[in-house]
Amino acid sequence: MKLVGRRGDCVMSGSVNMLSMDVGTKAIDALWQRGSIISDNIANADTPGYRQKSVSFEDQLGQAIADGHLNTSELSNVSPKVQVDSGVISSSDANGVDMENQMVEMMRNQLQYNYLTRGVSDQLSMLKTAAGGS
Repeated sequence: MKLVGRRGDCVMSGSVNMLSMDVGTKAIDALWQRGSIISDNIANADTPGYRQKSVSFEDQLGQAIADGHLNTSELSNVSPKVQVDSGVISSSDANGVDMENQMVEMMRNQLQYNYLTRGVSDQLSMLKTAAGGS
């Protein structure tokens, strides 16, 4: 699908648009998982022996995009990885959760999530408009 302007110039390629939406939804899913892990960390802040966890996916996604030939099948190989902090547990709190850091990460994650959901929603609105919907 290609949208063509009045003079015949290509405005947007449908396959690129769909791929960018796929990347956006993939990132939204990973951010959702990260939010859940951050919530677990906060909930277990007072649990002795609990090790803080994190979710990483940006490096994988960045590498897939940087290769220059990202397609839907390659994108399906990118998945969030949950990592358990292997750092030393301090004796003062008996676990590895840094509450201040977790609160900052929760806010950062929420902002990224809101930004991406808005972007995907805007892309869907543009496609609906292009298809003749209102």
